[in-house]
Amino acid sequence: MTSLNRRNLLRLGGVAALAGTAGPALVGCGGGGGAGDVGNQGKDLAPYPTYIPFAGPEPDMPGDASGVQPLYTRYPQDVQNAGFDTPGDGSEVRISIVTYGTPPSDLENNKLYQAFNTALGVKLNLTLIPAATFLEKMSTMMTGDDFPDIMMFGGGHVVPREEQFIQANCQDLSDLISGDNIKDYPALANIPPYSWEGLGRIGGRLYGIPTERPIFGGCLMVNRTALEEVGAPVDWTKEDYLAAMRELTAGNKYGVGLTGDFNPDYWAGSMGAPNVWRVEGGKFTSAYTTDEYRDTISMLAQLFAEGQAYPDGANLPATDMKTRFFNQTIACYRDGWGAMGTYAFTNAQGFTPDFGNPFSGGNMWGGQGRYGYVAFKKADEKRIKMLLNICNFLASPFGTKEFELFNYGVEDLHFTRGDDGAPTQTELWETENKTNLPMTYVASAPLVLYYNGYPEGAERVYEWEKLVAPLIVPDPRNGLRSQTWTEKGAELEQSLRDAYGDVIFRGADISAFDEAMQKWMEDGGSQAAAEFEAEYEAANG
Repeated sequence: MTSLNRRNLLRLGGVAALAGTAGPALVGCGGGGGAGDVGNQGKDLAPYPTYIPFAGPEPDMPGDASGVQPLYTRYPQDVQNAGFDTPGDGSEVRISIVTYGTPPSDLENNKLYQAFNTALGVKLNLTLIPAATFLEKMSTMMTGDDFPDIMMFGGGHVVPREEQFIQANCQDLSDLISGDNIKDYPALANIPPYSWEGLGRIGGRLYGIPTERPIFGGCLMVNRTALEEVGAPVDWTKEDYLAAMRELTAGNKYGVGLTGDFNPDYWAGSMGAPNVWRVEGGKFTSAYTTDEYRDTISMLAQLFAEGQAYPDGANLPATDMKTRFFNQTIACYRDGWGAMGTYAFTNAQGFTPDFGNPFSGGNMWGGQGRYGYVAFKKADEKRIKMLLNICNFLASPFGTKEFELFNYGVEDLHFTRGDDGAPTQTELWETENKTNLPMTYVASAPLVLYYNGYPEGAERVYEWEKLVAPLIVPDPRNGLRSQTWTEKGAELEQSLRDAYGDVIFRGADISAFDEAMQKWMEDGGSQAAAEFEAEYEAANG
């Protein structure tokens, strides 16, 4: 396979876009690394970094260890520098990152890009990989021998043999960030424990820096106004939910939107199903084989069969269902925690968006507590410390000048301040922005609850978080390694989606799901369970 190096990239004045490369391959050839023992059984485990909250602006309401986020009803009035020195040494730093935007203009014409270089003290050389092709492009890059200094992984993508590649080609950071060593990087020490634990270890060692996301998993976005009109209570039961779906379905309006690629995690948790795996006495049992999960699929199939789910949902992407929610064609749909915010309140014309509570007696599936993570190409200690300091600078917390730069741009160029001190984006931000220059995917501060212009919405979400945080059930495999899951997990998950899709959308009997789950276990599910059990014992004693 052809090595992917600078000559293979479309260059845009220091920014590269991966294009025209070969399709996905199993990493392990060329510089990709060999088999490697990435498990943690029998290894000395490096301690996770000590959690040291960063003293930023005082919130209106505090966050807590359960995952509830600090609440800010207004923008901090006295924005200060985080107190970090310029981290770079003037050298070129190559970084590969996922992008959901359009290629930015070149360095000479991009004020935001210039400001990033100046603030970090380096010459950024960015490889921006479109999300739609991230898996195949990363797979190709990893088979070569010319790697960026900082490589982003995750974002919903698992590259085959990802851990093996990292173990063979990336820097072991344990001696620099484990335990109290993280104190040298105060903004990274501000990353909560659940993010580090969700990332986990490779061969007992620490190789990455996670990009924090709230611990809440799949959420039900609801039209609270419509639900109130049909008498649906906020604290509802399964029966209340089903009754509301019936009442809200009439004409060209439907109770719920289910797409072909949706995840039934909100409903499964509400029905009491364990989060992907149940652990009892150290033994892993797949949630997909439980009665609670089976009942979830049957309930969703009933909604579709009775016409209470949007009829063409199986053929729609999630973005289209989101549009139907905001134009009030549907009253609820499943989305991530990030779906709520300024965007939601701006686009919800004539109704109040909200998160639905789990059903009475149910739970909420927790997430991994991270969006993705970065790993560093092997280098001498001085350079690795510089890269860590760059990440530390990028992770400066909400309410600092550094946070403003990477999230809002340069004052008076990309934003101005309103009377309340909050940034208001200028026209330049339409092209020079953090979507097109996504440095916040390299490292960023833990998120807070601040919705510019919608303090009541932020307060509502804060109360919801306080209510559901005690109901969170973590995925017990978070941070654990399974060779089988690394190699077959994507295929196994797709077979699962196909199986419940046949029942929900295509009228198959629930017995077809049972048969598919038996095959799922035979094709790798049982072996993955055994490997997770061994990892779980190593991590928990």
